[in-house]
Amino acid sequence: MIKKIVLGAMAVALVAFVMVPSASASCNPAKTATTFGNGTAYWLPATTVGTASVQSWQLGAPGTWNSAGGTVACPNSFLFPDGPGFSLAFDLGSCGSGCPAPLSTLVTLAQNRTASGTEFLLATIVETPADSSGNFQYASQGDHTMIPVPRPRVLSSARVGSAVNLSVTVDSIAAGLFGPEAASAVTGFNILTASSATDPGTDASAYSLRSTIASAGGAAATGPISLDCTNPTDQWIVTQIQFENGTVLANSVSGATRVHCDPALANPKHNPKIKPVPRPTLSN
Repeated sequence: MIKKIVLGAMAVALVAFVMVPSASASCNPAKTATTFGNGTAYWLPATTVGTASVQSWQLGAPGTWNSAGGTVACPNSFLFPDGPGFSLAFDLGSCGSGCPAPLSTLVTLAQNRTASGTEFLLATIVETPADSSGNFQYASQGDHTMIPVPRPRVLSSARVGSAVNLSVTVDSIAAGLFGPEAASAVTGFNILTASSATDPGTDASAYSLRSTIASAGGAAATGPISLDCTNPTDQWIVTQIQFENGTVLANSVSGATRVHCDPALANPKHNPKIKPVPRPTLSN
């Protein structure tokens, strides 16, 4: 009964959104992507349900369809709390830019922002236009569970003047990828930084790009990063997942690793809310 009430409310919301004209979307008739209809599936958080964020595009061709483009970007409300996790009810004709090609593969990136970081899963599905319950029917895959976006782990560090040079590693995200050719969508990790006295949070827009580590399929990868510590304010480093050779970037980032820029402090320290990792020693 609860599921029926939630789905009914979501259907009304979708109808209201469709009534708003969009010059950017070109799916006519509109295409849909759901986790229910011909079966029911949930996208489950790794810990607890937080704030949802969703991005979508055509696998290998984000210029053909992208939920973040166009005059009206698709709302995060298409991914909504339901039952034990999240459900998806995506109307591809009312927002975004373009339309997935017939029989193409749709990518959906589901993100769950919590107090300790971002959890995510990426799911792909091939269009089944004959399925009356939705063109892209994720319910056929069953439940999926998100994983945390891994923080950059500091392996070593050295101070050279006002610069702090780090070697960081990012753990594999393969366990968060589901569906046909899902791994092919992931091409690397961006390491973002922010200078702040307090944790800047998990919105990617709060950070600046510092370096990129290539990672085909989201395998574990290691790379260098140099922090400008001219200003003694602490630096925070986070992981942003990169897709489609950088054409698509996750708008939510990992929990942050904190690095002291003050030369009087010998070691980087890590966000106390996050499980600690070995602390590298800085040379002055």
